[in-house]
Amino acid sequence: MTSLRDLGLSSYEEKAYRGLLTLRSGTAEEISEASDVPMGRIYDVLSSLESQNVIRRQPDRHPRTYIAVEPERTVDRLLTARRRDLHQQQTQYETVAAEVLTELETIAPVEGHFWPATVGQGEIAELLADRLDAATNNLVITATTTAGGLFGFEEVYTQTIDRLTDTLNRGVSVRFLFTDQLVMEMPDPLVTELDHLLDVHENFELRTTATLYNTYDVVDEENICVYVANPFDQNSILGTVQVTNENIVQFVQKQWQPRWEVASNNESS
Repeated sequence: MTSLRDLGLSSYEEKAYRGLLTLRSGTAEEISEASDVPMGRIYDVLSSLESQNVIRRQPDRHPRTYIAVEPERTVDRLLTARRRDLHQQQTQYETVAAEVLTELETIAPVEGHFWPATVGQGEIAELLADRLDAATNNLVITATTTAGGLFGFEEVYTQTIDRLTDTLNRGVSVRFLFTDQLVMEMPDPLVTELDHLLDVHENFELRTTATLYNTYDVVDEENICVYVANPFDQNSILGTVQVTNENIVQFVQKQWQPRWEVASNNESS
């Protein structure tokens, strides 16, 4: 059974309030008798109820006389107080959580997950398509011919070019930073497809640079996926490492930005 205790009153406070309601008005002694709250506690109880604005004193009455605030207003005031308490608790918990997380991040390994691949081109294409679908604001892909960069262009990119188109149509900013050698080794159909997308989408850019040392992508500046190369086959990968640590993401992006700014801009041909 619910009671005023569920809204923050103590057992004695609820008894005193209910007793005062039946009396309409009463002295401390009368309220104690009506509510079974001991006289040794009644003054503290009435003081607490008064501070919560659910009873009030009648001025210029001797002995001191109290009246109860009407139930609707009492319940509303108690509910408002509980909401305020909950908001303060939420703020406190969020502050503590942030402080604890900051402390733990200094002693724990960087959070990340290794996702093994069967090193087949179909699974690589599915992984790349999932990354394209996950982006809501921006996507950066940096790729090289080494460290698993090729991934078998014909199959992987043929399977994902439509997903890239969908991503661009959603308004996501997409930027590719490829090595010059990677672009030279692209099959002609892929070059044609990318040229077309560059021509029709202002939110798509592709630039090239002489040297990169690994292939990775960054989704919404929050999640990095590093492609772990198969040391025996440049067209496949062993898996991916996905990292969400904010410091690591910012560290990588700070190194990427200067390289992007000096890279050659590839306009559609």
